[in-house]
Amino acid sequence: MGKLYNSFKFGVIAMAAVIGLSVTASAQILTVDDERVEREAAAYKDFNLQTNELRQSILQRRQMVTRGGAIEQQLADLEKRKAIIGNDKYEEEKKKLEQTYVRFQQELAQLEYVFDQLRQEAMVQVERARQPVIRSLLAERDAQVIMMKRLLLGSAAGIDVTTQFIEKLDSELPNVTLNNLPKPAAEAPAEPSQQ
Repeated sequence: MGKLYNSFKFGVIAMAAVIGLSVTASAQILTVDDERVEREAAAYKDFNLQTNELRQSILQRRQMVTRGGAIEQQLADLEKRKAIIGNDKYEEEKKKLEQTYVRFQQELAQLEYVFDQLRQEAMVQVERARQPVIRSLLAERDAQVIMMKRLLLGSAAGIDVTTQFIEKLDSELPNVTLNNLPKPAAEAPAEPSQQ
């Protein structure tokens, strides 16, 4: 959601600048491949490295609670064994699986909230670092606007400055500081046992 909002915000600013450029026919447009920036810039790599364990925890819990996930499969297996294990044992195991499902859903919601907070914290730092980089590139190239490549319409020509943008962003912000990064978990969630 944050990525989409930033792209939209940048797109609106860029389009306003292009409309303003129509007055000056000789304006130079610089382009930046924002997808490449997100893959290669040090700050983004650092964020991914710092949040890797958190993302893995989110993925594990999603695999447990999604439709067709591990808990749903265990409930289906339990249903098949109902006649063999008896109604009391069936109800007991079903209740345990339902409690596990609710716990994993709650944990997933909490982890996703924490991840979104961390991403916002990192994006604030990246945005602060990007501003001087943008101003510097515009001044060096005597350009009027920098547009994201994916926002260019038709065959609008521009000079690609992605490599220089990444280099300057790396020197401005080599890593991000995540103040609310949770401590590493002791272990991944265990799947409920089947008997």
